[in-house]
Parts: sequence; C-alpha cells; structure tokens
Amino acid sequence: MKQLARTEEALPLGPNTYYEGDEDSTTWDEDKIYGCVCDSSWSVGLGSGETQEPEWFGPDCSQRHCPSADNPRTVAIETDCYNVTAANSLYKGKSGNLCQVDCANQGICDYRTGTCQCFDGQYGLDCSEIQPTAVYEVWNS
Repeated sequence: MKQLARTEEALPLGPNTYYEGDEDSTTWDEDKIYGCVCDSSWSVGLGSGETQEPEWFGPDCSQRHCPSADNPRTVAIETDCYNVTAANSLYKGKSGNLCQVDCANQGICDYRTGTCQCFDGQYGLDCSEIQPTAVYEVWNS
C-alpha cells in the first residue's frame, strides 16, 4: 500500500501522497499487497491533458466510464477541470486538466459496457451531436 499510494494515478488524486507511519512507526497495512489502481486508456491526474477519473472504476474496477464530451446544449465547458477539486481530494486540476462528463450529460451511461444511451434529439458515441429527429428506439417502444 505504501508504494501504491505514491503513484500519480492513485485515488484520491493529490501530489506527494504518503501512506505510512512516522519514521519510527508503521501503519498496520502499509506493507500489505492489497489495493488497486484501475486501468485507463487515458492519463489520470491533475495535470494538463490528464483526466481526474480513470476509465475503469469501482471497488473492483469492473465499471467503465462512457465517452466524455461537453454538453452541446450549454455554453459552459463541462470538461474543463481547471481549478476544480478532484473527488475525495483537497487538490485542484491545473490548467488544461479534464473532467469526465459521461455521455455529454445528454444520455445515460451503461457502466457495465461503457456505452451511452442518448436522450431523444442527441446522437453519437458520446451523445454530443444534436439532431431534433434523433430518437432512441428502445425508450419509445
């Protein structure tokens, strides 16, 4: 656990994370081998070009985030995590840091498969495309 806590992509995100006792003591589990950092196809962290959440998540890393994009129906840039505090952390994203916005907030993410079910009027892998006649057939049948 001691070495795992020092990896940059370990959650909660933060610089210089340590998980150990004082110089003359130890924590009961610092030398245990149990713990995980979930895999991700994108860089995870608080720096520029990094996303604050990994692709795979959950206690056993079995859930998968959906494609991320800005909501096309707002003027805000939801994927901009500059100065946004990371989940369960005290640290904020640097300039160019990215927030994970499943399905552009215009659909429902199936975390088992990592695929979006877009709301009516939206389409695309990340639900960021607008088409007023687009209809999600399963919901309307």
